[in-house]
Amino acid sequence: MSNPTIAILGKPNVGKSTLFNRIVGRRQSIVSHKEGVTRDRIYGSFDWQGKQFNLIDTGGFIPNPEDIIDNQIRVQAEIALKEADVILLLMDGRGSITSSDIMLAKYVQKSDKPFILIINKIDELNMEESAIQYYDLGLGDYYTLSAQNNRCIGDMLDAVLDKLPASLLTSTNQEYDISLAIIGMPNVGKSSLTNVLLQQEKSIVTSIAGTTRDSIDSYLTYCKKIFRIIDTAGLRRRSKITDDIEFYSTIRTNKIIDECDVAAVMIDANKGFSNQDRDIIRHVIDCGKGLIIIINKWDLIAKDTNTMRDFTQDIIDTYPALKYYPMLYISVLHNLRVRKILDLTLNVFMELKRKLKTSEINNFIKIAVNSYPPPCVKGKNISIKYGTQVRHSPPIFAFFTNYPTLIPVNYSRYMENSLREYFGFIGSPIKLSFRDS
Repeated sequence: MSNPTIAILGKPNVGKSTLFNRIVGRRQSIVSHKEGVTRDRIYGSFDWQGKQFNLIDTGGFIPNPEDIIDNQIRVQAEIALKEADVILLLMDGRGSITSSDIMLAKYVQKSDKPFILIINKIDELNMEESAIQYYDLGLGDYYTLSAQNNRCIGDMLDAVLDKLPASLLTSTNQEYDISLAIIGMPNVGKSSLTNVLLQQEKSIVTSIAGTTRDSIDSYLTYCKKIFRIIDTAGLRRRSKITDDIEFYSTIRTNKIIDECDVAAVMIDANKGFSNQDRDIIRHVIDCGKGLIIIINKWDLIAKDTNTMRDFTQDIIDTYPALKYYPMLYISVLHNLRVRKILDLTLNVFMELKRKLKTSEINNFIKIAVNSYPPPCVKGKNISIKYGTQVRHSPPIFAFFTNYPTLIPVNYSRYMENSLREYFGFIGSPIKLSFRDS
């Protein structure tokens, strides 16, 4: 089940980015007194009452803009609203209602999305009366708060819980064994791959519309395991919108990655390994999901003996960590090596769930440290005394040392690479935590 998504909508300079930063707990959106600083949608996540949410900070929404940049901001905001489960309509409590406020109110009402009217910049109790005018918008009750001073933020978030459908707040019984997301840039063959997989394996359990908008969940049985395959249909470039792929796909991809165990990131062999491919892969790894890299349209590439090796090496040179993730060269059109994807998914899924014995880890630490002892930092001799695996999916390892804060980044990377060389974990992210012994 995907996390509910909340979008903050409002005119320029009403405090959207300040509220966004306050909710996610870090300064992720740039805040300025100048109007229109936020040009694009900013994506973040937060936890409230034990439930994880996605949050979108939009650029200042200007109805019927004439300026090209303002029009771009409007389009970005419209896209964010389509992704949202709840809209936070933010207005400035220190001003008066304007024609833009009235148009925004009508726009939100027409969206048919649950919404909450929020009057910001009400810093003190004696300022509450100034917000009464916003009843004139015909949106019903409102919430007052001060994003700058962290006033009444919790009351507003409680109201968000009340607005969400129960289906988004309650867990459902999992009726599958492995969730595989097929993601990537437009026109790399995601939907075609899903269709080939479903046609090839005849044991289809069911096919229903997924909870993530514009994605389809399909189910098939392979090797006595039920696969949930999430096809990210709808990642399409909107005409006449520059850079829309980057921003639109980021929001949708984040939601889909939340739901999966393993992500198959598809790359177009003709176009090569792009920055957007790299960003999607990095997010999969950061989220602790299993990863398979699928290079499609391999039939269209002129080849010699070393073509595949060189293509793989180019990807690794661009992103060295990908040395430890499987790469598969396929042609969906000719059904070349497509079935191998399910085998790799099973392997990666098992690697995600692997649990090592503490004795195995301690034996590894002795070997790794003897080969390359920790450096002396600030006159301190660092020693790694023992370690253990504290969780799986993804595997997290705790190494106990006398000076955990002094472990250099390059030594942490050495330990991670050595652990992979020793134990594998191919296709699975691993994380190291250095702790005080």
